This record gives sequence, C-alpha cells and structure tokens, in this order.
Amino acid sequence: MMGEEPRLGGGVVSDGSWRFDRMVDVQSDPYLLDHVVEGQPVFPAAYLVGLMTQSAHRVLPRCQVLGVRNVRFVQAARFKDRQALQFSVTAECVEPDRIAVGISSSMDPPRAGFPRIHRTHASGDVRMGERVEQPARFQRLDFSGASDYAELYRLPREIQHGPAFLAGLRYRRPAPDQLLAVVAPPGRSELGWQPDPDAPGWPATLLNAILHVAFSLGVLARERTVLPLELASGELHAIPRGEVQVFARRTAAEEGKQTFHVASWDTQGRPVALFRGFAVQEVP
Repeated sequence: MMGEEPRLGGGVVSDGSWRFDRMVDVQSDPYLLDHVVEGQPVFPAAYLVGLMTQSAHRVLPRCQVLGVRNVRFVQAARFKDRQALQFSVTAECVEPDRIAVGISSSMDPPRAGFPRIHRTHASGDVRMGERVEQPARFQRLDFSGASDYAELYRLPREIQHGPAFLAGLRYRRPAPDQLLAVVAPPGRSELGWQPDPDAPGWPATLLNAILHVAFSLGVLARERTVLPLELASGELHAIPRGEVQVFARRTAAEEGKQTFHVASWDTQGRPVALFRGFAVQEVP
C-alpha cells in the first residue's frame, strides 16, 4: 500500500467478533504529519471510513465493499506531542451482507498509576456483496481555466495539508451551494489510487479526496472551520486509476450543521462513489 494509506493491525476472532489492534504514531503513519489541525496531527475522518472497509473485507474476504451506512464521527484522534495511540477496530457480521464496525483508541495516562485513556472515534455499517460494473452516465466536464484547488487546501487556516493529501487539481463554484472539482491521486502517482490490487477495502486517499470537496464547500459557505459529523450512506462503485470529477451540493443548513450530497465519476463518465447525508458541524 501507499505510505499515505492507513492499515489494520493483527486480527483476532472471539465469539464471532473480529478485533484488529495496532499502535499508530507519526513514525509508523507519516501521512499524519500532512493533516495537522490547530498544531496537532489528526487522523482524517475519511481514513476512519477506509479502515471500516478494510476490516469488513477481512471478515468477508470473498465479497467486495459496496458501501457504508450510518457512519458517525464521534471524536477526533489527535496525536499530541507525537504520542502513540493503540487503534482498535472491531467488526461483526450482523447480517449476511452487513458488517458493523467500531473504531476506538487508547493511550498511556499522563502520570503513572492512572488508567489508560480510552476514546471512541467512529462507528458505522459496511455493506458487502458482488459489485456490478456501472455504465457511463456522467458528462466529462472541462476544467481548463478553472481555479487552482490549492486555494481550498489553505481553508480553513486552522488546518494544514501536506503532500499526502494534495489530491485536488482544479475547481469551479457554479452556485453558492455547489462545488465542482477534479482530483487525482496525491502526487499524481502513476500507480493510481490503489497500487496494490490485493489491498482490502477502499483506498482512504480516494475517499478523502472526494469528501474533501464537500468539506471545502462547507468552509466556503460560512467561512468557518467545520468538522465531520456523520455520513448517512455511501455507494462505492469502482476504483479508478486516474482523475476523478466530483460534484458536491449542500442540501441543508441549520444551527451550524451543514449536510451535503456528493457524486463522483471517472474520465469515462462511470460512477466512482455517491455519498448522501455527509454532515459537518461548524466549530464555535
């Protein structure tokens, strides 16, 4: 896998439930240094979704990941003073085609004699099955002369992105509640979004690049810092090798919460992913 991709730890099975544990820090996962929020490396929300799909694929290796539902982003995983976190991903097959996944972490206490600190980061369901190839149904858009996506990476100022996340190329904002963008594998890697064809789940870099378009629209709409809150559903159709075009539309806004619909397709117009109910919350 690429150095920008998270990975599961060793798995154990108990009473039908899987658990994957691994120590994570900025040395083992250097991409964290490219996602800094208010001066601290933070595990990206889209990467949590990537870990969910990885664990589901490990539970049902003969199936493919078709989508996610009812994802909740509970608490950010911050790496203060480069301290390591023990990531735990639990996965249980609750229906023949549905895996319930939870992600948490623990860390050493600040002083000896105190219990370890535990935090819950995310939960959700992963749908599994056999993927059906989708026909082309989107129009390829012309982004020549569009604005440089680097402007969006500088928003908000509290978040700094490095090379591992610089996937966006160009963008247009046809309406206040809409954002169009074209994204490519970080660094324009010739290996594509998933250089290892046997890697489980969905590439976290691809999920991050697509959802970042909606995140950026949330920032532009209110000129405030926002944090991911939930994702009602996501359909995962294909993993392209090259550029992906993304359309994000704000569908609701109330009391600091914004919700988006996000569609993406490849250069041939074939669907890549469709997300509904991606919600972010403005930081006070």
